Amino acid sequence: MRSLMTKEWRENLRWTASLGVVILCVTIFLPCPVSSFESPTQETGQGHVGATGNPSPPSVGAKEPPSTTNGLTGKTFEPSQLQADFRIARQALEEGHPGIYRYTPKKELDRLFDQAEKSLTKPMTVVEFYRVLAPVVAAIKCGHTDVSLPTDCLKSLTAKNRVLPLYVRVLEGKAYVLRDLSGAPVSLAGKEIRSINGVSAPKIVEKMLAAVSGDGDIKSVRTRRISRWAFSSHLLTLVGLSGPYEVAYWEPKEQRELTIMLAGADMALLRETARSKFPQDERPKEAGELTFMDDGAIAVLTIRGFDEFADAGHKKSMAHFYQESFDAMSKKQSKTLILDLRSNPGGQDELGKRLLSYLLDKPFKYYEELVVNAREFSFQKYVKLPAIPEDSVELRADGKLRVNSPSVYGEQQPSEPTFKGKVLILMNGDSFSATAEFLSIAHFRKRAEFIGEESGGAYYGNNSGVVPALTLPNTKLIIYLPLVAYYMAVSGYKAQAHGVIPDHPVRYRIEELLEGTDKELALALKLARK
Repeated sequence: MRSLMTKEWRENLRWTASLGVVILCVTIFLPCPVSSFESPTQETGQGHVGATGNPSPPSVGAKEPPSTTNGLTGKTFEPSQLQADFRIARQALEEGHPGIYRYTPKKELDRLFDQAEKSLTKPMTVVEFYRVLAPVVAAIKCGHTDVSLPTDCLKSLTAKNRVLPLYVRVLEGKAYVLRDLSGAPVSLAGKEIRSINGVSAPKIVEKMLAAVSGDGDIKSVRTRRISRWAFSSHLLTLVGLSGPYEVAYWEPKEQRELTIMLAGADMALLRETARSKFPQDERPKEAGELTFMDDGAIAVLTIRGFDEFADAGHKKSMAHFYQESFDAMSKKQSKTLILDLRSNPGGQDELGKRLLSYLLDKPFKYYEELVVNAREFSFQKYVKLPAIPEDSVELRADGKLRVNSPSVYGEQQPSEPTFKGKVLILMNGDSFSATAEFLSIAHFRKRAEFIGEESGGAYYGNNSGVVPALTLPNTKLIIYLPLVAYYMAVSGYKAQAHGVIPDHPVRYRIEELLEGTDKELALALKLARK
């Protein structure tokens, strides 16, 4: 996702990693695998991070949920306990979330909160309560806001019930098997799932989409967040289906629906087996990579995360890698730059700005404003928060606080050597957070053509920066609550609840994913060679 926005705040936040506060940077995924996220992996060829199941789940520096939740899985909580936790979660979100009504009007969100609370009239397990709370939190339409089961609770749940041993991709609203690790005599790889344990696939997808977080009305990020191994987890935790699994699938050769019974499997073992059996799916360890084609006329720069280091050995800083890369492009006199940001979940704000500075030859503004609701919050009794220095914010007319930092709002200067050739940017629904910010400014400045899927983060900004992991006192559910609203220095974009819409949309069929086809890169090379 991102690292903190100002040097001043970084000094006050160095101690927060051990206190349960998520300072988002490098990767975007929550510590609990039941989150809407799962770490992106590589599924398509040509060495890029392809479509997988996220978020990526996010978080860097988050405190591991307490280990005192053993036994919660089967325990039931009285309505009074559930209602108390629900009200704490609601109050914290309403009090601390600076963009809670950014996409969903207060009246509508109040209705959803009220409706959910009224359903808490009977004893529930933590998982049943999770199924009530998750859709309401998702209705905020913020990709950095989430609710998660405690880690050991999830482990206990999956150990008892086991998960579907299929690695699923949701394409155009349909669920397809990309990797079959069931060990069944007949492989389901490439097959469309029609139903699981009698529940139709469209209903399963609909229920998952309604409960996972994502910015605005962006479908690409939500579709990816219910795909891959996240599909198997959500099937158990959100939909309530457990093994053995009766899977109905479409057999195109016979033009009919067939059924197979699959035993559930251990998630950790599935992941281990997948790494061994499908190494091509693994995400490369290098955060940055540069290659040349056509005798240097085409440069392909891949940034898999705005991380501090570009190499796997953590010896070369990303900033130094940028400089080396653009020096090399200048020396080879490259005419076209293909910038691959697919499945780049974000990272350090400064690295997004710096990358753009090599593509623009005039000073540019990046952020319009960063806003927080307050310096202190009543929910601090449930999570320790960093101190916000009084002189780092200023009061706005609406009562909110504007982050006051010249390093955030000042004009960004171009870097040398500036690349002045054609730029083609590859992106998808996992291009999120700080990466989506970069894409917005690059689009607003008309600096590139965009290829792939709609970007995973909203065009005008997001809510992130500092994300406390708030543990509810009774059920121990974790609420991830961003405290900073980012507003980008852009205007005139009509699709306010969306990300960057590609100039050249790319859609995949399951057969193409199985073959490892890289359609985005192929299209980019075709455009570059015109």
